Amino acid sequence: MKFYKSKKLFAHIDCDSFFAECEILKNPKLKNKYVLVWNEIVIACNYKTKALWIKTGTPVWTAKSILKDKWIFLWVDHDYYTFISDKLMRYLEENTLSIEPFSIDEAFCEITWLAEMYKITLEEYIKKLQKDILKIIWVPVSIWVSNTRIKAKIFSKINKPFWYYISLSQEQDKEIFSKLPLAIVPFIWRKTQEKFKYSCENVYDFIKLWYWKLEEIIWKNATDLWLELIWVNAFVVKKSLEVKSMSRGRSFNNQITNNKIFLKNQLLLNFNILYEEFITKDIELKTISIFMRDKSMFTNMFSVNFAFHTYIRSEILKMVLVLFEENFDKNKLYRSTGIVFSNFRSYKPHQLSIFDKKLRDKQNNLCLVKTINKINQKYWNHKLCFWEELLWKGFHAKVGIRK
Repeated sequence: MKFYKSKKLFAHIDCDSFFAECEILKNPKLKNKYVLVWNEIVIACNYKTKALWIKTGTPVWTAKSILKDKWIFLWVDHDYYTFISDKLMRYLEENTLSIEPFSIDEAFCEITWLAEMYKITLEEYIKKLQKDILKIIWVPVSIWVSNTRIKAKIFSKINKPFWYYISLSQEQDKEIFSKLPLAIVPFIWRKTQEKFKYSCENVYDFIKLWYWKLEEIIWKNATDLWLELIWVNAFVVKKSLEVKSMSRGRSFNNQITNNKIFLKNQLLLNFNILYEEFITKDIELKTISIFMRDKSMFTNMFSVNFAFHTYIRSEILKMVLVLFEENFDKNKLYRSTGIVFSNFRSYKPHQLSIFDKKLRDKQNNLCLVKTINKINQKYWNHKLCFWEELLWKGFHAKVGIRK
């Protein structure tokens, strides 16, 4: 089999401590302080905090014990992070040849002849791109360049923050790959690593394997990765992933409780935020679940299926409250609650009738929620929200301003 060496250039652009930098962008007073974004555990932190060996996954109480009274813990603000991410992706789309988003804070961009167009060296172009992103988006990024996407991705493990690296020679690749473990290659999972633990001590050993033997041992994706490592373009990033589920949870570790009203209010807060995100995607759901994590960290999950797919807020909310009432255990202490939406399909508009008041109300409700969501996206922090009247004689909603 004949393989053709890639003549393209790909840049893997990755934001540095993205969530923490977004919080600093939102509140510049946090600059040069110990900033942590959390949700039961540390989700992200700035590099000043990472210097103290605090990283993603560190328990909150461990981070607090290290930082003493210097810590600044911030709750995850997905809406704001998504806004900054969209802004970055739009900029990359307009200023590179093509873009393939890989996650909320990283993307692959083709930059094959852009340095020549600006009549500068590739290194100068990468520095310029870094500075332009920082000036316009206000978020620092690190950039790694190679002739295939996977190689550029692997080099991202070498150094950060606000760093760049260019590798366009096999000798340079060999020097780097011989120092990196196989586990650093994206999509090489633990089971695959086990198969090669005696034959591959590093990435370069993996490259030296025979292609046909590799295909015989493991799945096609691994052979595509192998091709990428020997300068052949074989890997394509999926530009849009099908949404399979959506969830929102909230921990209250300092208030482990069995207070029914408190737990219900927390569940409603999760529902409000999740529904605002759900309604903008033009999809309908058939399955909802609630989870309640108890003091011992055991998660109790309860689910129900609707007879038909729906997007109607009152119907979904009513079922959420029914699930809560049926499964709440007053003898347990709970540390978090959450909502999960799943089993989606694309939204299918219905033909309206002047005699069908119920259907008209549903359509009006959809328009109302979308309008509220647009207002929240502009002013952040869910200032405008639904607030449920928890009356047993009905499940009604009114709009209120959150203080």
